[in-house]
Amino acid sequence: MKKIFKYIILSLILTSCANDDDSLNNKIQLTENNIEIQLTTVNFGIFNIDFIDENNGVAIDTQGQILNTNNSGVDWVILYSSEYELLDIQFISKQVGYVLAKSQNEQPFFLLKTSDYGMSFQVTSIPNGSDLRRIYFTNNNVGFALGNHILRTANNGSIWTEIELDFNVWNDLIEIGNELYACGLNGTLIKSTNWGVNWEQLNLGINSHLYEIYPFQDIFYFRGQSVVKSNIGTTQEFEISASINDFHVYKDDIVIGFGLQYPEQGFFPDGAMFISNNSGKNWETTLYDKFNSITKVDFVDSTIGYGIAYDWFNGKIYLIKIIIEE
Repeated sequence: MKKIFKYIILSLILTSCANDDDSLNNKIQLTENNIEIQLTTVNFGIFNIDFIDENNGVAIDTQGQILNTNNSGVDWVILYSSEYELLDIQFISKQVGYVLAKSQNEQPFFLLKTSDYGMSFQVTSIPNGSDLRRIYFTNNNVGFALGNHILRTANNGSIWTEIELDFNVWNDLIEIGNELYACGLNGTLIKSTNWGVNWEQLNLGINSHLYEIYPFQDIFYFRGQSVVKSNIGTTQEFEISASINDFHVYKDDIVIGFGLQYPEQGFFPDGAMFISNNSGKNWETTLYDKFNSITKVDFVDSTIGYGIAYDWFNGKIYLIKIIIEE
């Protein structure tokens, strides 16, 4: 009887282990073979992009122009020309968009806003801005400008007020549900539950600088001096051995980085894509010799994204389309 009982227990254990192995084997793992990069040459100094869907996107360039495309970046039309230096762009819908601008070589900052998909733009000043570099609107009224401080507007950019915070260099701000989060230097992360009127500091337990926030379900990834993954209660931090300029979080533990990597011998980098299937602990690197760097990346859904790639030596700029297939 005891032998039969032991046999049953052993069978159950082996079955459980087999199921665990099947679960691990069935877990999604991305490689470079799952990701297609398509190149489209652009004939203007594209600097930043915001794609609304797979076909429609808006870009700002280094010459003060705002442009749009309705065919995935194959053709571009100039919507607005200015003498401003354009810093950041955000479209909250196909009709409503915002661009952060400044006078060339001067500090005055401006907000360019449209409610008709770029057919016309209104220009309003952002007084007392200090080294602003990011713009983020939660709706048609409430918005934020980030730099050496955070400015807030509640009336579509007509009036701006400075939020009382300890000094920092604020790099990113996002909205998740009814909560706002902003990050900066020295591992600083703050949260607001009343549309940015009041803020509380959250403790990630790290000191490295944070440049950008990437939420995924109930966790956060941060791109900075390191790769950080946190649910606020528990934080993991991984070193980066390359220059990652932007991220895409595909699954809770699958992260794709875009940037550049220098060779062990030589001075000139290749454009690079980095894939991690374990939250940033280890990376698979893919190098691209047609360009030297991938900068801004914007995904319209989990599998389709766009980015900017520079070939510095041949003076070429590409819009890249990123397609992920499991």
